[in-house]
Amino acid sequence: ACPAQRPPLRVARRPMKPWMQPMASSTAPPAAPGIGEECGDFKRGACFRASCKFLHGGKPASEAASAVANANGGAAGLPTPRAAGSFVAPDGLDVKLFDPTTGFGLFGTPVWGTRYGSTQPLQKI
Repeated sequence: ACPAQRPPLRVARRPMKPWMQPMASSTAPPAAPGIGEECGDFKRGACFRASCKFLHGGKPASEAASAVANANGGAAGLPTPRAAGSFVAPDGLDVKLFDPTTGFGLFGTPVWGTRYGSTQPLQKI
């Protein structure tokens, strides 16, 4: 008793849509990452890695880091915070809204993120 053999299934092939075609590749092998490519984080001022594999200003990161260190006395290249300036609390300052020693708006109040007497928002550093 031999099992009945079925004919092989035939699957109709549809033509491949143009957007499904494999992309043509160049004959050149892909470049190693970091060779000749600028660091996107560095361009935005956010890369401080001495071991970054990308270029920083056209130079390897290790060379660019040493140039920055020599230029600013070895500091990391971050902005130096400035003092907010002196504040003298006026009579009648609402201490439920503002800190009487700094004049900054207290967290959880509608004036948070401001400073008493200032018409401009606080600077982000």
